[in-house]
Amino acid sequence: MKTILFDLDGTLIQTPKIILESFKLTFEKHLPEVKLEPSELTNFLGQTLWKTFGFYTNDESLVNEMVAYYREISNQMIEMGLETYPNAKKTIQYLKKHGCKIGIVTSKMRDVAAYHLKLTNLFEDIDGIIGYEDAEKHKPDPEPILKALELFNAKKHDTIYIGDHENDIKAAKKAGIESCAVTYSDRIREMLFEQPEYVIDDLDNLRDII
Repeated sequence: MKTILFDLDGTLIQTPKIILESFKLTFEKHLPEVKLEPSELTNFLGQTLWKTFGFYTNDESLVNEMVAYYREISNQMIEMGLETYPNAKKTIQYLKKHGCKIGIVTSKMRDVAAYHLKLTNLFEDIDGIIGYEDAEKHKPDPEPILKALELFNAKKHDTIYIGDHENDIKAAKKAGIESCAVTYSDRIREMLFEQPEYVIDDLDNLRDII
């Protein structure tokens, strides 16, 4: 493998708890009548904010208010402390040492993703980011991954995408590249249903794949 693409939230950085709590608070404030099941809530981890909130209301101004509020409270939590998953930096540096290009493919805005990478001391090791504004369609559509292939001038047969949501696996398969699921995900059952080529318990296990 020469090009290693990572999802960000829930794959490299430990944001799921922050994200889920931010969603809960946003719905409580703006759509208190909506009662979310746990599986419904964890599914938000793989969606854009506009798609998530837009599913529950057709009011575009309300969606924008919810997005702004969500960002405000999640940013407050993130500033209090954001960490990577174990061995994230060590693994990325190992891959780079062995000639791999490292990319991020995320549903976050590119500048937000870059900021979170800087907070967790990963930014300097990343060769490129495909964010929300870089694609018209988003995971599980393959467009973001195809954009990353174009960015790195990468070949499909030696590229892999690592993620924590079934949409990551779906997008990778549709893009024609191999996929890898992390077992510390809240959506591991749903990911395994999509039959990823690889499943790892720790990012350090990527050494065995590459």
